[in-house]
Amino acid sequence: MLRFSKTHSAANGNLPLIALCSTGASAEVASSAVAFEIALAAVQGASSPLPEWIQLSPRGSVTARDNRQFNFNPEKLVAAFKRDGLKLPIDFEHESSFTATLGAKPARSWIVDLEARPEGLFGRIEWLDDAIQALKAKAYRYISPTFHLEADRKTARHMVAAALVASPALGMPALAASENPSNPLGVHPMTMKNLLAKLGLTENATEEEALAKLTALTTPNPVDFVPVAQLSAANSELASLRAEVAAAKVAEETAKCQALIDQGVVDGKITPAAKDHYMNFAKADFAACSAAITAMPSLVGAGSDKTVDAAAKQDVAGALSPDELAMASNLGLTSEQFAAAKVA
Repeated sequence: MLRFSKTHSAANGNLPLIALCSTGASAEVASSAVAFEIALAAVQGASSPLPEWIQLSPRGSVTARDNRQFNFNPEKLVAAFKRDGLKLPIDFEHESSFTATLGAKPARSWIVDLEARPEGLFGRIEWLDDAIQALKAKAYRYISPTFHLEADRKTARHMVAAALVASPALGMPALAASENPSNPLGVHPMTMKNLLAKLGLTENATEEEALAKLTALTTPNPVDFVPVAQLSAANSELASLRAEVAAAKVAEETAKCQALIDQGVVDGKITPAAKDHYMNFAKADFAACSAAITAMPSLVGAGSDKTVDAAAKQDVAGALSPDELAMASNLGLTSEQFAAAKVA
């Protein structure tokens, strides 16, 4: 909530005073826009010091919870502070604004300097025991600044104080981040030493070396890649070769099975009508089929089956020696006739 006070002297132009917190219940209280959390790792350890610099306001326009607009110009606020040459008090819950009812209250800490940064207005704090103990006990977590406003009731003209509060109107970056303007959200980044180690560099490596290493790690090396068209062609060729190998393997297995069955027919162990059955058997389990055929007795006498005789004669014909082939030629016989004559 915003607390307004109209009790300021003419030197301040009787312009309204805005206290950026969310406490109070008077008719002059409205929603606020700025508060900065002081709940940070630095105050959780008894021996850890509080940060020297903290953020007191953002830069530019901000919207309060009741949708009113406020504007902060850090450079303008620093100039006003330098002109006054006074340290600004920090109290609890803006208690110094209620001296008429609460009585005078001491400063709990002091703002001894202001500085304009890209994020907004920052203050260098001289911490006193009251504030240190309250923050360590987590009785208060936020800092809420108090400003004089311009006539437009939006633009902060002059900072006059700040307060540690328990209920801010708008959460802002954690105070732990105030010491590092480039890290306003209080994120603890990887240290440069660790980063260089991750890059495989020594802690004495230069920025240029680190950037070069990052570039090398993030830039694709053409040697490690092939064109899409070339990859597609290679995959297609590989698939074709695999199909050919598979087909050759099937053909080889089929020929092997066929030879086994044909021999069974020649030996009189398999009738021609049973060839398909034993062919399927051989394809399913060649070793078992071969063993079964070997153990079978001859069911058909040699030469008693024309199919078997023809196969036998063809096998014999195909087995003529070179001398026999020459003899068949001299006699004017074909190899089949010569072979048939041999069998007869």
